[in-house]
Amino acid sequence: MNALDWVIILTYMSAMIGLSVYLGISQSSEEDYFVGGRKLSWWSVGMSTMATQTSAISFISIPAFVALKEGGGLTWLQYELAVPLAIILVMAFLIPFFRKLKLVSVYEYLE
Repeated sequence: MNALDWVIILTYMSAMIGLSVYLGISQSSEEDYFVGGRKLSWWSVGMSTMATQTSAISFISIPAFVALKEGGGLTWLQYELAVPLAIILVMAFLIPFFRKLKLVSVYEYLE
């Protein structure tokens, strides 16, 4: 690695540390940290959940499982096509339900 590589790495790490300090200043409780102070709407939390579930790795790996996996094919494909439907149900029913309970984590609900 040359000097330019080290400059880029150190600049990136410094920016990440600075960003985390800047964003962490406004957090005063565990509720601020875990649920964003309950400032986000249920649909934006649902969209974030959906984006997390359908990440780039899913789009890269699904064709390999459908085409190459033993017992894959249409059986595996139907599971993958059902994921967006399941996420829509989670967005519409589960997220608003848990938000009304004012819980910080799912473990509180399980308790």
